[in-house]
Amino acid sequence: MTPLRAAKAHCANYQPDSSCLGIAFRDDLSMYRFRKEGLPCLLRNCEACPYFEETVLPQVPASVAEEYRKSLPTGTKTNVRSQRATKLCLDCRKREVKPRQRYCSVCAKNRKRQSKRRHMRRKRGLDVEKVANSPLGAEGLTGPEKQVSYPHPKTSILGSSFSTRQGSAEEGSEARETLRVGRES
Repeated sequence: MTPLRAAKAHCANYQPDSSCLGIAFRDDLSMYRFRKEGLPCLLRNCEACPYFEETVLPQVPASVAEEYRKSLPTGTKTNVRSQRATKLCLDCRKREVKPRQRYCSVCAKNRKRQSKRRHMRRKRGLDVEKVANSPLGAEGLTGPEKQVSYPHPKTSILGSSFSTRQGSAEEGSEARETLRVGRES
């Protein structure tokens, strides 16, 4: 929809012969003429119309307001602002970005640099993490725990039950005989 079509459909001042009544309202709702009656519509000559800006543009899509603003000559004073919401950078929230961008140029450069660093660290094997289910396990990185003593803490070398002294062959034969006597009885 063009601004002129929007005026034909919604403007109360627009006449079938494409002339303008030139009537507007003040804040206290009293009427006044902002131009002479019967002159051609300002939109036909690509001029700014205060009544159109105030009354008609809020009723029509934002694309009509954008087209109206672009149709005016540069330097023309108007109250119409771009209706498009400004999109900010997702990272720094300081700079405005284009509609299809997520990050401003500075943040995009930083993110790209970080991504390349992560990739190269993985590629070179510097960022490899060993997990418990790997063949080496976490022990491969820390080194195995070495046991200095016997595995059972109650057993000690000093209080052992075996004899370290060398006995004679006679003592061994006596011990065998006592075992046989115990079995026979």
